[in-house]
Amino acid sequence: MRLIRFTLIMMGLIIVANSQASADGGGGGSLYVPLSPAFVVNVNDGNRIRHMQIKLQVKLKQAKFAPFIEEHNPAIRNALVMLLSGQETSMLKTAAGKQKLMDEALAAIQQVLEENIGNTAIDAVYFTDLIIQ
Repeated sequence: MRLIRFTLIMMGLIIVANSQASADGGGGGSLYVPLSPAFVVNVNDGNRIRHMQIKLQVKLKQAKFAPFIEEHNPAIRNALVMLLSGQETSMLKTAAGKQKLMDEALAAIQQVLEENIGNTAIDAVYFTDLIIQ
């Protein structure tokens, strides 16, 4: 019974917080935009070629930049495919290697956006799924 009450209270707080953010225009919170569809590229594993599937989301500096992500999606995807393809699986096995790749992806996307809209527009890139076969 306590668990049910706790769950209902938490759901109520979430609803109130979401409605407050909507009333404020949602400008104060972070906005995450998925880069869809997932990327599928070849990666190196010694003498063997393997495949990596990776899903990414970007964190926008402001909601007003969301349309630019869609508008420049081909250029962003091209930059990321060039970065992701040919990565070494040994690097991707460690957290430090994944973090390095995330930092490089952030820089690649920011460069595309800076060239096209004059603003880097995003604060972060997040891997939401990463599979190597």
